[in-house]
Amino acid sequence: MRDILDQDRPMTLGAVKLATAILGLALLMAALFVLFGALMALFNGHVIMALTRMAFGFALIIFLFVTVRLLGEILAALHRLNDRLAILGDDIRNLRHPAPPPPEKAGE
Repeated sequence: MRDILDQDRPMTLGAVKLATAILGLALLMAALFVLFGALMALFNGHVIMALTRMAFGFALIIFLFVTVRLLGEILAALHRLNDRLAILGDDIRNLRHPAPPPPEKAGE
């Protein structure tokens, strides 16, 4: 995944975590609106509608949060895997020469 402002640079892991945290806060605000709407329906005397609105609203918000969180974790794992593969590729391309054995001591 590429950075939003600079397409030549890959997105950092911190930016992914920050984006999921911001989306989590937005979903928390949406949950507060769902709760407020359910309370308003309850105070208007619509008990079944309030319970239904609260159940479906929270289910949808929790589903979205878990889905985005899992996608963020998968992206983080792919980011770490890409780093490891880049290091492994560098090691394969740049063969190292084995170190020479230590010199023999005269007294042994």
